[in-house]
Amino acid sequence: MRIPRRSLLRRGTLLCAVGLAGCVSGLRDEDARGTAGLPWRLWFEEVTLPPSERERVDPLVFGDLTEAEREIVRTAMAEGEYTLERDRGPPAFERLRDRIEERTGNGETLAVYLRRGETYYRVGFADGDHVVAHPGR
Repeated sequence: MRIPRRSLLRRGTLLCAVGLAGCVSGLRDEDARGTAGLPWRLWFEEVTLPPSERERVDPLVFGDLTEAEREIVRTAMAEGEYTLERDRGPPAFERLRDRIEERTGNGETLAVYLRRGETYYRVGFADGDHVVAHPGR
């Protein structure tokens, strides 16, 4: 069976239009992938750093944090992570997030450390689907 050229052209145009409509509609939606509701997440993983590497890193120091920031860190360590809805966090969480972002060098690295006593931790921080700091990277 032979398909007339005009019919083939109409079908091809229709398929392209439908495909394009799906792509364009994703641009109109505020968050087509459904990530708008993802929370902020903060977590820590203990690491062993050799003395030479300890000298090269600039860790957040637990003792230098405010009491409210230390409470957030304690909660994250005790519960495995600290999560917060993205609307707006308490000032202590916002300050802690700013401290972490400063240590990433504007995204140059995902490696951020926290020192608590003589123990070092890699920091994990995600703002929804945007990873600010990650222990495994």
